[in-house]
Amino acid sequence: MTVKKNSVDGFRKKFSLPDFNKKPFFNFIKKRSGPYDGSVTLTKDRVYIVPTKAGLVFSVLVLTMLLGSVNYERSLGYVLTFLLVGIGNISLLATWRNLAGLRLKRINSAAVFAGETILFNVQLENPQLIQRYSLAISYQGVEYEVVDCAANSSRLIQFQYDAVKRGLIKPGSFRLYTEFPTGLFIAWTWLDLNMSNIVYPCPDKDIISAFSQNVKEGEEDLPGYGVDNFSHLRKYQSGDNIKHISWKASAKNDELFTKEFNGARLETLWINWFEIKANNEEHRLSIMAAYIINAEKNNQVYGLKLPDKKILPASGNQHYHKCLTALALYSG
Repeated sequence: MTVKKNSVDGFRKKFSLPDFNKKPFFNFIKKRSGPYDGSVTLTKDRVYIVPTKAGLVFSVLVLTMLLGSVNYERSLGYVLTFLLVGIGNISLLATWRNLAGLRLKRINSAAVFAGETILFNVQLENPQLIQRYSLAISYQGVEYEVVDCAANSSRLIQFQYDAVKRGLIKPGSFRLYTEFPTGLFIAWTWLDLNMSNIVYPCPDKDIISAFSQNVKEGEEDLPGYGVDNFSHLRKYQSGDNIKHISWKASAKNDELFTKEFNGARLETLWINWFEIKANNEEHRLSIMAAYIINAEKNNQVYGLKLPDKKILPASGNQHYHKCLTALALYSG
């Protein structure tokens, strides 16, 4: 995926869109732009088209030829002028048709930690018997990706968002546009698919190891705990630690299996807001995120205590993301 980092390049350089929040004249475009509930079809009233700089030069050239033909009464001049006008009209329709009729659908993105980049995914669905070429997406003036979409097929297109802070991120509107086939016109749409993504607190990098595997002395081996001795395979259940999946056995049976171990029971840990010393609220959340990461890495059974929420001890991927989400959405 090629990303143009210079915000003056790409779409805004070729065609600078107005600020819809500051120009009441364009409120009708803003009203048609969403937010939509995850998907929308680009009907004719949602696709806009204007000439590019090359298109404006082309129009001036045709107008000049027309005036010259009228002034000097040149029949061949009329022929060439009307031929170029026809080419321009066909180009306008082809550019608009390249975008109109597409169906756009949001695809959920993976959660990230603060400081990382979110990839927001949009699925382009082309239900018609025409191939779409050179479909580009931009966000906040930066062009991110250009793709083609074959007839009766779908294609994924992405734009990026730099997640600076934790919480629930809603990027708002993005732009999908095309200049195919001639570059004389640009057809575009401005949409909000009500996309969102969770950003976890950035884990404290100074914490190398949050927990150690504290073994209870004198306790006998119990099934399902520890990682010392392999016991048996069982069918995968939602929330199982993906590190314990037996990929070899799953490949043979076309079904996921989880490894069970016999070992010493790990001590249950509580990650308690009130027991963590920190400089401020965000620092405390950062430390707790590091504790969760280390606890999951060590296959630890752990619970989470926040001033406004309590998550009972458990382990596994589902519990891991549940705890980090609680930290991400904590409001104090």
